[in-house]
Formats: sequence, C-alpha cells, structure tokens
Amino acid sequence: MDEAVWLRLAEPFPEEEIHWRVEAISKDKRRAMVVPYVDARAVLDRLDEAVGPEGWHDAYELLAREGGVYAVKCRLTVLGVTKEDVGEGESLKAAFSDALKRAAVKFGVGRHLYRMEKVWVDYDEKTGRFTPPTARPEARKPEAHELIDRLLERLKQAGKGKEAARVVTRYGGYGRTPEETKRLYGELRDLLKE
Repeated sequence: MDEAVWLRLAEPFPEEEIHWRVEAISKDKRRAMVVPYVDARAVLDRLDEAVGPEGWHDAYELLAREGGVYAVKCRLTVLGVTKEDVGEGESLKAAFSDALKRAAVKFGVGRHLYRMEKVWVDYDEKTGRFTPPTARPEARKPEAHELIDRLLERLKQAGKGKEAARVVTRYGGYGRTPEETKRLYGELRDLLKE
C-alpha cells in the first residue's frame, strides 16, 4: 500500500462525522466522560474514497453469542492487504459494525480518534442525555509523532516515500509502544541516510 493511500485512509474525520458516547459517569451522576467515535457508514465511505469500492472487501465470522452479547470477527482486505479484528455488541448489527471499525483502525481509519482527549460534560441521569462538546478537542500529536511526520516528508522529497510507507505500515502507524516508535524513527532515519 503506498503512502498516499495510507495518508488518505488515516486522514482525520470532519467534525460533523464525529459522534460522542458515554464512557464513564461521575459518582454524583451529574457529569459524564464522553469519547469520540464514527459510525460504520463513515468508515465505509472512507474506504470507498481512498481505494474505490473495488479496492477493498470484508468478510465476517460469528464467533460467539453469550448472555445477549455477540462477538464477530471482521477480515478486511484493502488493496490485497488483509487485517482482522473482533467486535462485540448486543445485536448482530452492532457487533458487525464494531468489528469493521476495529479492523479499519489497523489501516489507519479513525485512529486519530484514539488520540483525542476524553471530555467531561454535564449529564442528565434521568434521561441519559448529555450535551456533546461544542468544539472537537484537538488531536494532540506527541512530539515523537511530529518528528516522524517531518522525517516522512523529507523521505518523500528524497524520492523514498514508498519505502518509508512500507516501514510505517509494518509498525501499524507510529507504533503501539514508545519502544516501537523509537525503532520506527531509527529505521526511517537510516533510510534517509542511505
């Protein structure tokens, strides 16, 4: 998968496509911590926009149904590269959507949402309603990620964008741990020196 496709898949979603759900409620039940998410249709649209409807396909497998909760595995293939993940839900539809979104994150889709700050908002316990944040919190990028982005730009200018994209894809983006991020940076730096 080339760098341009990866960047298009990982592009942040516009604010109007971001929704919020309650993750935790304060002890006094007056405040809720909300987290951002996008629905499965936004993920499908992103895949279509980035690689065209013919550039990807998905397959699902029902893994379990216990106590009214379904577990479904999604195998998502984008331009010949396959990644999979498992989703859960209280309905099959919810489990399928969750599995698709989780598999798509492995291609960078919606990954920026995980870097956004969680927000505390006023919460009505009786109705379960809350007022979503009026402005989307900025996805703060760690300094190490900014350094990698600058290095990727230099590699692209040096004509080594495809090689760099392969390295980034192997790490699944910026890496899952600080150690992986350091190794990624080192490999990209070595690539620039070649």
